[in-house]
This record gives sequence, C-alpha cells and structure tokens, in this order.
Amino acid sequence: MPASQALKPLRELAVNRIKGLLTGVGGGNLLGEDGQKPFEFMLTCQKARRGGFTLIELLVVIAIIAILAALLLPALSGAKAKARQTQCINNQKQMTLAMSLYLGDYDDVFPGLASRMNGFQPQDWIYWRTNTALYPPVEKSPILRSMNTTLSSMLRCPADFDNSARLSVPYPSDGPYLFSYSFTGYGLNGSNNYGMSSVFMGDINNPTVYPFRSASVRNPARKIMFAEEPNTYNGADNPPGSNELPIQDGRWLPGNSGSSDYLTMRHGGKADVGFADSHVAAVDWRFGTNQANSRPDL
Repeated sequence: MPASQALKPLRELAVNRIKGLLTGVGGGNLLGEDGQKPFEFMLTCQKARRGGFTLIELLVVIAIIAILAALLLPALSGAKAKARQTQCINNQKQMTLAMSLYLGDYDDVFPGLASRMNGFQPQDWIYWRTNTALYPPVEKSPILRSMNTTLSSMLRCPADFDNSARLSVPYPSDGPYLFSYSFTGYGLNGSNNYGMSSVFMGDINNPTVYPFRSASVRNPARKIMFAEEPNTYNGADNPPGSNELPIQDGRWLPGNSGSSDYLTMRHGGKADVGFADSHVAAVDWRFGTNQANSRPDL
C-alpha cells in the first residue's frame, strides 16, 4: 500500500479535528457562512495578507510625503532661524547689562573702543586679538569679566557661522576679528571725544585718556551701543551699497559713507542691537545709517 494511502485516514482525522475546533463550543462558525473548508479559509487569508500595496498606491503615498515635507521644511527652517536670533538677542542683553555693571565699577566711564587702528589698550572693552603671545586672551575681556563669565561664545551670534571672509583679509599680527558685535566709537575730533567709547592712546602703561561717560549720552533709549555687523563681503548679511567688508574689529563707526561700518541684515533684513539704556531690539539695517540713532550728543 502506498504511503499516501496509508496516511489518508490520519489526514482525514486531522481535518475533522480542526473542523471541530473551528466550529466547536462557544466559538461560532469560523468557516464562514458558505461552509468554506478550514484550509481554504486559511489560504484565502494568507493570500489577502500577501497582496500588499499596488504601485499606484505606493506612488500616492510618496507624493503625499513629498508634499508634507515641502510644507514643513520652510517652517522648520524659519523656526531654526528664529531660535538663532533669540539667542543673539539674549547675548546682547547680557552684554548691555554687563556694560551697566562696568560703568558702576569705573566711575561711569565707558571702556576703550578696541579698534584695530588704535592698537591694543588694557581698557578696551574686548580683547579680540588672536595672537595671545602678544595680547591677553578674549576670556579676560573686561566685558566678560563684568558678566562674570569666560564664555566667549556670548560675543558671537549663532547665525554668524562663516569665517571665510574674515580669514581672507591679510591681517597683521592682530589676526581676524572672530566675533559678531562691536561697540559704538565715533572717536576724536581734535581733543573732543564724541563717544560712546572712551579713547586711550599711546603707551599702554601711561596712555592719554579721553573718557566718555554714560551721563553724556542724550536719549539713551534711542542710541545704539552694541552693533551687529556683517560677516561676509557681499553675501545675504551685507547691505547693498555698504563697504562690503566683514566686521573688522571691536569698534563700530556708523554712517552712510563708503568708509562707514554698517549693520548686518542676517536676521531677515534686520540686525540685533543693544541700546545705551540696556534694552535690545531688532532694527532695519538702515537704522544704523542715521547718526542720530547712535551719536551720543545728537
């Protein structure tokens, strides 16, 4: 007798036992209304599971995902830019408060302008020069000491992440200015200091001093104290018609001529600036071209 015939009674017994389980006590009829056989029922379910998505359905899903990505990515990019600006504003808020503390410690006299052309002075508001063999490191800057911190990252906007323009300029031993903010300094006209920074000239151990006091600032709520300058030659953060130079040093000499320093426009056409009354705001870059918004005596 062939083996298949010998096993036939056992196969029929197994089928009957499965039928009994599927139609047994309290379970209802799992065979379906038409009495479908259990193996046929299971095979039908298996085929249904193996069907999957059609090509058209997959293409529709991919198209929906692409549309959602196109809608969400600009929003995410905008949120990231806004977060960077918020941090920039916070940096300047800390700086303006630190300046208030500095003025309280130094008889209401502003620190030095930290100009490249004027040379290093210990009274400069920031020690930005990168040659630490000749100059003190930025962590010892008066503005950071007043903040009771050594975190130089507070002196740079998070959206200012490109150093290529700075590094391309053939600087002398001072090195590039690697920070985002500068301090208003109109400098001297004869022996008259227009402020806002004080001017220290000559021997660093015995300089000639032209002090400028905060009490001399007229309408401090409208006068820019800390400016945010461009970091590129002619990129998206450098205003049209400007001198097209990246930030050079810690001094901001505003105006509307080719030799003037301009505000950046990296924050949607605006710059974050700190005012002499310690408040911070985002302003249109053109705001900085009007000297009435920065010169202390106007």
